Amino acid sequence: MAESGREASSPWDSPSNDGNSGDSSSQSTSTSSPPQPIILSGSEGLSINTDMQGQMPTELAPSSGTTLTGDVGTIDSSVWVGQSQGPKKDSILIGIGITCVFSFFMMIVPVLMVGWADNSWDENWHQETLNVDWDESGLNGTFQISNTPIRECGFNIVNGEGYFYYDHPDFFNVYDDCYRGTLNQNKQDIKVQFGEGQGDVTRATFENLTEGEAMFTVYPRYYEQPNDSIGLHLPGASPSEMGTQSFDENMTPLEFIVNTTNWVDPCPQTEDLMIIENGAAAGNVEYTPTQVIPYTECHLIYTDYHYEFIVYPGINDKPFSTITLSLPERQSSLLGSQNFDESMTPLIFPVYTTDWDFYCAQEIRIRAGDQGNDWYYPNYDEWGSPPICPDMVYYDHYEINVGSIDYDSGFGELFLTEPLEEDVVLTVSYETDGGGSFVRDFGPCFGSLFSFVLFVVWIVQVVRNFQAGSTNKGTGMLVGIIPGVILSFISVFIIGLILFGF
Repeated sequence: MAESGREASSPWDSPSNDGNSGDSSSQSTSTSSPPQPIILSGSEGLSINTDMQGQMPTELAPSSGTTLTGDVGTIDSSVWVGQSQGPKKDSILIGIGITCVFSFFMMIVPVLMVGWADNSWDENWHQETLNVDWDESGLNGTFQISNTPIRECGFNIVNGEGYFYYDHPDFFNVYDDCYRGTLNQNKQDIKVQFGEGQGDVTRATFENLTEGEAMFTVYPRYYEQPNDSIGLHLPGASPSEMGTQSFDENMTPLEFIVNTTNWVDPCPQTEDLMIIENGAAAGNVEYTPTQVIPYTECHLIYTDYHYEFIVYPGINDKPFSTITLSLPERQSSLLGSQNFDESMTPLIFPVYTTDWDFYCAQEIRIRAGDQGNDWYYPNYDEWGSPPICPDMVYYDHYEINVGSIDYDSGFGELFLTEPLEEDVVLTVSYETDGGGSFVRDFGPCFGSLFSFVLFVVWIVQVVRNFQAGSTNKGTGMLVGIIPGVILSFISVFIIGLILFGF
């Protein structure tokens, strides 16, 4: 704005020498031209014309012809049009693809390592027919293995197709005892047989004598002795106790006279009869009767199931040695003690199985003299309850030395205690030491470790994408887990089928 009484000067008027307007006579009568605009150029620089240089203080005025050069950055705003940028890499599809690649390698590497280790083991495993050069007796022979060197703890000779039939006494099975090169034979002999002895035997009977009077007759069992007492208990009867008697020296059956006046029926009002034994094998046994025709006379028979254990002499048993047999799982566990005779005749231990509900003797304990207790377990084809409990066999397992094998040369020898049958074909299976066993054995572990490392790297990449603002890529990596796993399973199956046939 102009001051009072003065016109406004043109912004381009030339100032006076003293720096103020002065009077009109001292001022130039011509109007100065406006300076040329500043030209911004990335290649030519910034030019300042001569007029502007003249108006600048001496200290700041550049010399004539001076040009300011430099690059000017692009300014993007709502007024000026922004320049075009490169394609953005924050894509969900890229993230899904990355996860699929990670999933594929995390699955295929362990599968390849397992398949390689399995195939490597198969290449070192051999099975062939063993040709033994026997002497005239058929007890001593030599043989030569086709592939060497043999790896310890993997040598096995059997008769048949190479399968070991446990609890089969006629099966021939020879194996090496690791690192010493000796060959041992697994021997299994029948130690105990369990089966039916006398079958069903009568334990007690019931019959009416006169109106209001009846009689129970109790027969002795093999283990009972004179003076052993027997008590009868009839639940539901009044009175329930039938009395107690003892056997005499002749083991005469015991007769219990009972009063049946208060009985509604001529037969006992309950089916079960409890016999209380107070002798050497004390215990209570319940019996269910079988009714004998005609029913009106009420003749009842209480039977017991008589089985027996046959104990055969073992390799450590000697003549006159004492054998004690017991059944730990039964109430009357002790079955008695017997001695082998000079001929080592098998011993027979009778046993009654009426109270053996649903089970056979699953464990027996044998004590031979002062040798301690040995436990034996049965081998049988089916379960059953008395009297249809199947015959069972208890085997005695031990091993004997029958030969040797040289792991480096594959030469071996056998010396048996009895010759094999003429038509027996021996099969030998063994593993050769092909080297690289450490890598082969731990190959699956290396594959799993590789997958774990890839998983950690994948987690790190997901976190970094979210931190860098690439949320689409990070989300795509998480979403890609499902398709990645599915595609990886399919790819691994196809590759495994092609390479290893599984």
